[in-house]
Amino acid sequence: MLFLVEVEAPDRVTYFLTRKGEFKRGDWCSFRIKEGRMIGKIRLVVPAEGKVLSVRDNSLRKATVEERREFERRRRIEKKAYEVALRRISFRKLPMKLIATSYPLESNRINFYYTAEQRIDFRALVKDLARVFKVRIQMQQIWVRDESKILGGCGICGRRVCCASFLSKKKGKLDSVSLEAARLQNLPLTSSKISGICGRLRCCLNFEYTTYLKLRQNLPSIGEVIEWEGEKVKVVEQNLLKDTVTIETEDGVRKVISGKVLRESKLGK
Repeated sequence: MLFLVEVEAPDRVTYFLTRKGEFKRGDWCSFRIKEGRMIGKIRLVVPAEGKVLSVRDNSLRKATVEERREFERRRRIEKKAYEVALRRISFRKLPMKLIATSYPLESNRINFYYTAEQRIDFRALVKDLARVFKVRIQMQQIWVRDESKILGGCGICGRRVCCASFLSKKKGKLDSVSLEAARLQNLPLTSSKISGICGRLRCCLNFEYTTYLKLRQNLPSIGEVIEWEGEKVKVVEQNLLKDTVTIETEDGVRKVISGKVLRESKLGK
């Protein structure tokens, strides 16, 4: 039997499909990430329903007491590394913004994530940090959307931003969002209305895109001239969610018509 396990870690929520029935809500578990291993707390275990094509249970297991202690120790090192790096960046006047640090289990290096508008020569900074922490240092440049993914935050909906909760990267980057997705929903194209906390187009616009495309196929396009009640009228507005269009006669009279009524009238001809 397959189980879906939801694990909440300090900076992410991860989902696993496993055949192991030993997990229960509240258990501490360990799982593999790209940089090493992460510790998290299970907050949901439910039987997996439907056809499952793959099983991700190779790395998920209960965390030992030693792992939890080591994880907490490394979390303290991460905090110190962040503070030390900030001071050294300021001292060396480097044009970069430090975002976060990471020192996962089973890793012999501390990762420093930063943003910058230009190429940074941080060789002296790396030497400073290696001298203090006696481990390998890796500086990793990220982009503005990745900053929100790492730090998290609340979106306009009041929930945790999607990129920090369940969205995954493909080929190292989050899926791009086109302005067409906002136009299709007739949203105001002002930046504050359609942008996330990263300043880029909200990822959730992509979620509704295919649905709005299907809804639009059932209605005449804006600007299209159709025949209604024996006269030629022009479509001037669409409401995809309500499945209605606003038509305008040659006399300038406007009227809202249901898409269902339009489709039935075409079938009757």
